[in-house]
Amino acid sequence: MKSIAVVCLLVWGCQGFNNNRDNVNQWLGDFFTPTNKRPMDCYTEKQELGQCVKMSECMDRKEIDLENMDVYRQLSCHFLKTCCPSSRLVKTGTPPPMPEKKAGCGWSNPGGYAFRDSSNTHAEFGEFPWMVALMRNVNQNQEWDPKDYLGGGTLIHHSVVMTVAHKLVDRNDPLLIKCRLGEWDTQNTNEIYPHQDRDVSKILVHEQFSSKTSANDVALVITSSPFDLTDPHVGIACLSLNEPKMDASCFSMGWGKDFNNNDKYAVWLKKVPSPIVDNGTCEYALQRSQLGSEFRLHNTLLCAGGRKNFGTCTGDGGSSLACRTRNSFPQRYSVYGMVSFGVNCGTELPAAYVNVAPLVGWIINKFAEEKLEITFFA
Repeated sequence: MKSIAVVCLLVWGCQGFNNNRDNVNQWLGDFFTPTNKRPMDCYTEKQELGQCVKMSECMDRKEIDLENMDVYRQLSCHFLKTCCPSSRLVKTGTPPPMPEKKAGCGWSNPGGYAFRDSSNTHAEFGEFPWMVALMRNVNQNQEWDPKDYLGGGTLIHHSVVMTVAHKLVDRNDPLLIKCRLGEWDTQNTNEIYPHQDRDVSKILVHEQFSSKTSANDVALVITSSPFDLTDPHVGIACLSLNEPKMDASCFSMGWGKDFNNNDKYAVWLKKVPSPIVDNGTCEYALQRSQLGSEFRLHNTLLCAGGRKNFGTCTGDGGSSLACRTRNSFPQRYSVYGMVSFGVNCGTELPAAYVNVAPLVGWIINKFAEEKLEITFFA
């Protein structure tokens, strides 16, 4: 046994300390644990013997410390898990406790989870519960692969996802697309509640969408079965008939490329502060870019961002631009835009977003044609 362990440590060392340090527990655990492995043993703060389990598998409600996502702690559980005493484990077959949800659209964190020291660059779990990932439909329970991620979307009905037309104009076969709701960490399934995947039955692209000007860059994706909105971390977005105010507190999000991390696709859902930019100022700035002096900002577009080292990037198309409608807790948002295009990532140039307000009429008409209830107004 000693010789096997020595060989394993030599292999681990040859692969590089920096590459392996963050994964040492998982690596050694996979080697020494049988295939039918049980949760890892741990010790609670009171030095009670427990097991590392999802927080929904423990009777004790605890805060999620997002600062631990990048911290190596040899003896602790994964940051999305908790060390639960054996006496407090939820029994097999017992449904996890379901916190009461806020009724209506647009609520951030509708299940009322407790977080501490949340990151300035990552969204909290459930912070944007309407966020949908559009993916290539490989299989129902596929693991996340950046090449399968097509872009973002916004849930505006339990069976309807709003996204940008330019993501779907060349992918108009519903069988090739799937929608994932409730995702956060793309590389594991340790979140409190699981994500949901739905196949697509119909794709509706705006009839006057222009790939040349990005006018009317909107589409609706209708899922083959409704999402289960009883889960505490998912919900429907509000849409607004008005354009956002210049001083609105707005954010965009997505799993697109992170230009601050060697252009790798994001693992955790990004949270990008995106202040609204006046259309005239934005059009002038974009005319001075490689878009040229002939560029005109269509009235179905608006602008946001323009903060150096902050911004959406490749892969974030279709993700919502959500602005707070109230400053009190809990926070409530309306979706005013969707990521359409940008010239460069992380520069002082603002990005162009679909302006949802002038397109709400088209959305309402499509809902009427499909005989769907409108649920996206506060």
